[in-house]
Amino acid sequence: MARFLRSGFTLIELMVVVAIIGVLMAAGIIAFSNAQVTARDAKRKADIDAISKAFEQYYADHNGLYPPTTGSFVSYFPTNTRPRDPRFGIEYSYVIVSPTDYCICATLERVTAGNYTTNACTSPGSGRFFCASKRQ
Repeated sequence: MARFLRSGFTLIELMVVVAIIGVLMAAGIIAFSNAQVTARDAKRKADIDAISKAFEQYYADHNGLYPPTTGSFVSYFPTNTRPRDPRFGIEYSYVIVSPTDYCICATLERVTAGNYTTNACTSPGSGRFFCASKRQ
């Protein structure tokens, strides 16, 4: 009677290993995607804060007036360029409500990560928009 040596893995063993690797990869991709969204939202919040600080510096230098919508205030940024959205690369838009008030908002990817429910600085709450207005 001849004995056969068993060498290698069975099909079931290989399928189990492939399934485990697939589950681990899916979990890793989801975690990485969530980390990217969180990082982009944090960058947007930091950008809005930087623009708001630039507005306040302009306000202090120009007798209590904020820059007009068409005005240039890029010299108040270290790189002489306005911050841009990290995902789409567009500049943040802002509204001069009056010569002594402004509103600037960024749309966040996480729905409840912001401080406003609209992008008009009129509806505070846990929403999709992160906004800043005058600090004076």
